[in-house]
Amino acid sequence: EYRTSNTYQYGRFEVRMKSAMGSGIVSSFFTIRDFWANGLSNTVHWREIDFESLGKYTDKFQTNIISAYENHHEQLHTLMYNPHAGFHTYAFEWTPDYIDFFIDGYLIRHEVSDYIGSFNTSQKIMMNIWQPIWEDWVGVFDESSFPIYAFYDWVKYYAYVPGTGNAGTNNNFIELWKDDFDDYDTERWSKASHSFDGNNADFTYANVVFDYG
Repeated sequence: EYRTSNTYQYGRFEVRMKSAMGSGIVSSFFTIRDFWANGLSNTVHWREIDFESLGKYTDKFQTNIISAYENHHEQLHTLMYNPHAGFHTYAFEWTPDYIDFFIDGYLIRHEVSDYIGSFNTSQKIMMNIWQPIWEDWVGVFDESSFPIYAFYDWVKYYAYVPGTGNAGTNNNFIELWKDDFDDYDTERWSKASHSFDGNNADFTYANVVFDYG
């Protein structure tokens, strides 16, 4: 797992990635409110916006918005390609009024449900690859599929500047930074070493590797 040190409220979040293939595996790009770091534990504080690649599918990608009390709002999207075979660009726009998801520049989900207004606290940007216990969701895991990798080429963050930007929907966003992952920027990112309930994997520093960008 790779995560930003800083938090961000609203904006356009973008990654070019090639997801991991294999039953039982999830690779992701998401933002989450790290409320645990603030000494909070009740899931009423949960806020998360996800791209989740389920390795068992060669033609699907999942989006998910997790609101208070860890309520999941999942959608599974059919693709015209295998997301594990090559790099594609995944982005979402988070504003006070909507959350939109894009793949290769095409809008695939426009969410304006009532719970969107509760996404009003800053979040960290994260990427990880993990092995959930829920076989009905991700499929049965086969250890013979090791080694398994998810590849991240770059990440961009655009600030939300309604009507005054030069990117995204209605030019409401402006790019603040891009990381090409040529090396480990310890001022922007940190590697994770932890796990959580429902995760058969332990995140370790050694599993975040940089290879020619």
